[in-house]
Amino acid sequence: MENTKLLENMRHSGAHLLAHAVTSLYPEVKLAIGPAIDYGFYYDFDFGNTQIKEDDLPKIEEKMRELQKKDFSFEKIEMNISDAKDFLKKSGQIYSLSLLEDLEEKGSTRKEEFTNAKNTVETVTFYKSGDFINLCRGGHVKSYGQIGEYRLISIAGAYFRGDEKNKMLTRIYAACFDTKSQLQTFLKELGEAAFY
Repeated sequence: MENTKLLENMRHSGAHLLAHAVTSLYPEVKLAIGPAIDYGFYYDFDFGNTQIKEDDLPKIEEKMRELQKKDFSFEKIEMNISDAKDFLKKSGQIYSLSLLEDLEEKGSTRKEEFTNAKNTVETVTFYKSGDFINLCRGGHVKSYGQIGEYRLISIAGAYFRGDEKNKMLTRIYAACFDTKSQLQTFLKELGEAAFY
């Protein structure tokens, strides 16, 4: 996959697939953010009282592959801010609600982009894949089947929005590449780096 934007969209779509799998296995989980990164993607979760360990990654990855075989497409859904807030409140997705409130009040969900421009955003987008719906501004491949080769590689703690005053969440990292050989090369290099 030569196009950088297409690779980024594939990786971001992988984050949706990860969140879909996790919500299927742990229905009470709260979702935070799931961006593409240089070598793949990650997603931040609040598992409540459930402790997730690296031993759980194969089970989550297996669920991802099961969902990927269904090749759900990414269906864009637009909602006005008020309906979106109601939807997130009803679904208990407190972190997405917090991001949405910042978008409404400050014009962005990213602190570095805050403008304090009240009501600059009137509608927001969600993306639906199968029974999974997630607040997201987009950048996806057409369907789960177009997500390349991936492997869940680690778990870390991360404060919501990087602020130590916020709750510590569980971040699951994944490597994701267009081809199996690219993924294998990365995993080999990652394994060798662990010895230095």
